[in-house]
Amino acid sequence: MASISALVIARNESANIAECIRSMQDIADEIIVLDGGSTDNTVEIAESLGARVVHHHEWEGYGKQRQKLQKYATKDWCVWLDADERLTPELSGEIRTFTDNAKTNDILNISRANHAFGIRIRHCGYFPDRVLRVHARTYTTYNDSLVHEKLVLPADARIVNSKNSMLHYTYDTYLNMQMKQVKYASEWAKNKYAKKGRGCSFITPFIKGCFSFLRKYIFQLGILDGKIGFLISASTSSYTFNKYLCLYQIAMEKKHESGK
Repeated sequence: MASISALVIARNESANIAECIRSMQDIADEIIVLDGGSTDNTVEIAESLGARVVHHHEWEGYGKQRQKLQKYATKDWCVWLDADERLTPELSGEIRTFTDNAKTNDILNISRANHAFGIRIRHCGYFPDRVLRVHARTYTTYNDSLVHEKLVLPADARIVNSKNSMLHYTYDTYLNMQMKQVKYASEWAKNKYAKKGRGCSFITPFIKGCFSFLRKYIFQLGILDGKIGFLISASTSSYTFNKYLCLYQIAMEKKHESGK
């Protein structure tokens, strides 16, 4: 039987970490939480449930945090969860079957049943919303992205879609949604500029923001989610606008520094 390392990065997740860890206990041979400097009792809760907690307070982005955490894993397979995610019993069984029978280059692509404001969201691109979360420990790792990090896919990687979904509790309140998105927008812009070395035009944030709303609300059928669908589509539009506005600002600052 293959062994499993269950891995979570967290910071101030006392409201979520217990249920996250409990959902993994049936299949995990070890549970490791990388704490990024929590000031609440995230660490105490995780340790009380048998998780090993390692501390890396210096924040270098989500990708590098995952890279650091993976180095502590000792088992055959890595199963990744965010603190606001949960495995269901059905998905746990599927993961166990997968790791016991998969080849080293197989990666499990798990769908997420996303919830926002206490409501299951079925449109707006919120389902199936697949993420690559189960892989052989020695086969691959995450890239260096500050935000929206992804697994590096070797040329021979074989993606296997899960039949079952994990639960994902994204935002409790509209304010929580906005606060997270403002942070992500800044990180995304820094990452984008570092990779491309250029910004965007002044009009780009407006164009991208408008298209983002249309994509979520019309093309991804957010209209079928009622008022919540409109709220999510509008918030995503705001997030997209802020991403490109931050990118524009970074480019302007760099131009000013260079005297061009």
